[in-house]
Amino acid sequence: MSTYNKALVLLAPLGQYHVDSRPIPTPGPGQLLVKIAASALNPVDWKLQDWGLFKEKYPRTLGNDGAGTVEAVGSEVTGFAEGDRVIVQGWIDEDAKVAYGTFQQFLLVPTFIASKISDTIPFAEAAPLFSCISTVAVSLYSQKPGTSSLKLIAPWAGGQGAYAGKSIFILGGAGNVGQFAIQFAKLSGFSPIITTASLRHRDLLTTFGATHVLDRTLPSEKIIEEVKVIASGSVDLVYDAVSEESTVKLAGAVLRSGGQLVLVLASAEEPIKDIIQEKKIETVSAMGIMSGTNRGSLEGLWEKLPEFLEKGLIKPVPYEVLPGGVRGIPGGLDRLRNRQVSAAKLVVLPPDTE
Repeated sequence: MSTYNKALVLLAPLGQYHVDSRPIPTPGPGQLLVKIAASALNPVDWKLQDWGLFKEKYPRTLGNDGAGTVEAVGSEVTGFAEGDRVIVQGWIDEDAKVAYGTFQQFLLVPTFIASKISDTIPFAEAAPLFSCISTVAVSLYSQKPGTSSLKLIAPWAGGQGAYAGKSIFILGGAGNVGQFAIQFAKLSGFSPIITTASLRHRDLLTTFGATHVLDRTLPSEKIIEEVKVIASGSVDLVYDAVSEESTVKLAGAVLRSGGQLVLVLASAEEPIKDIIQEKKIETVSAMGIMSGTNRGSLEGLWEKLPEFLEKGLIKPVPYEVLPGGVRGIPGGLDRLRNRQVSAAKLVVLPPDTE
């Protein structure tokens, strides 16, 4: 194994990227050293650069999603061994204020943000999975006290098909989170599964489990009308994977009294606070696994995920591999920043970095 780790680092808040070589670290207690074969880009990565959202130590390595092979195992680790194929998520050591991102060739991760995958799924296909799956799964199914979750019966805990006959409306079905919201809705038995998206993505979203795809450019009044016709009235659950003022208002208009609402931005409920109170809507925020209280809330899913992927119950999303290893990331983030990517993930292969 090489003794150096090439990484794309952000030099300072609001700063520029630089490819650096660092010594490969040794895993501590409860940690894995993962050789990253593929890393996926997310919109949050360019926002961290442009907005300076976090104040961890710099230089810092970004990157929320990756896939690779366990290279070494720290003490106190159970359930993982050298050579395991895994998906992982970038993380922050809150005590040391150090960020550990996936835009590098080797990554230290605690085991709670790693999941095994089978030999049949390519690393580039697996790389985008972890953060979007965990965001949807925590918000819908986590049973851990204190988590922001609807606490539905999880498909991996006997809840497959449990919500047959319940309707769901997913705003932003072609987005990173929306694609997995559709898939988990199907696993849970929801029907109809209605979503908004560009109609060029209809076939893809139908494959994931959507029963109806509505043109996201339709006037709000028309979308509301069509949703209520399809659902034979107001819907039981709305998953707003966009959470802008316009989509939140759509959610408030179509939800039944006592319905449930998931928002990907906690502050987004402000425009419909009165409706939420009037209809007694249960509202949660999709925070993902990295929120402190959410850690450890999805062990059952990670145990079951290899089987779900193998059987096609959870499907990877479309992706495009960028050339140049981690050097290809800044150009890819520009495309995300300029909204030049739709219904697909951009992926880089860190071992290709020269």
